[in-house]
Amino acid sequence: MTETCFRMKGTTLTSIVLEVIDFEPDSFEAHLSQKIASAPQFFTRSSLILHLIKPLSATEFELLVALCRRLQLQPMAVKGEVAELKPTINDLGLADVSQSKFTDSALRSQKTSSTTNTGVDSPQTKQSEQTGNAPAQSEPAPTVAPVLKPAKVINRPVRSGQQVYAEGSDLVVTASVSEGAELLADGNIHVYGTLRGRALAGVKGNTGARVFCQSLDAELISIAGQFIMHETVKGECWKKPAQIYLEEETLRIEPLA
Repeated sequence: MTETCFRMKGTTLTSIVLEVIDFEPDSFEAHLSQKIASAPQFFTRSSLILHLIKPLSATEFELLVALCRRLQLQPMAVKGEVAELKPTINDLGLADVSQSKFTDSALRSQKTSSTTNTGVDSPQTKQSEQTGNAPAQSEPAPTVAPVLKPAKVINRPVRSGQQVYAEGSDLVVTASVSEGAELLADGNIHVYGTLRGRALAGVKGNTGARVFCQSLDAELISIAGQFIMHETVKGECWKKPAQIYLEEETLRIEPLA
């Protein structure tokens, strides 16, 4: 009987989603270079998911990938308008994740806005107004309360290079988090010490998640895909007790009472 030579496990990785709205190579490279220069330690050699808002030709897509690699980003997957690019995606060694569940806040808000009132009555609505009868509606699906796991508690400092993930729960760190360390949680993140690394709460799209810490000095704070960098963090609450939350797709930083 042979011994098992490998195992396959699911994992959660932190990746940057680059939404390509308009691609003109020179202008795109200039703007992307400027963004990377604002936080080189975060962006350099970071894994990248390319989200194509508009279709690109195979040549344009190859230029985009080459440009990202030249700027020391590491494209690993692509999603969006990729119907005509599948052979090119395969040739470049990337993955097509277009069918994956979207959790980006921007996409979610677009979907919400497209399904709300648009000023145009549907045929069913017009018919109901003419006949005076309410449109037939299917029974709403019962609301199922989410099953929450107990918070994951870390009673030691989180060192540079370490990653801690709380799947399906809050994450509580009773010590400090060093620069270069990374915290991820599906729920809230609580740090009862200095937060110098990266904290990503609501990583599966929970927009109500928050980050709490006793001393705010983070490299990056992210909630449900929206993030701010160190230069933004260095404000009123820098090195003070603070909470960070998402309000209308903008991260807010407030002092803890």
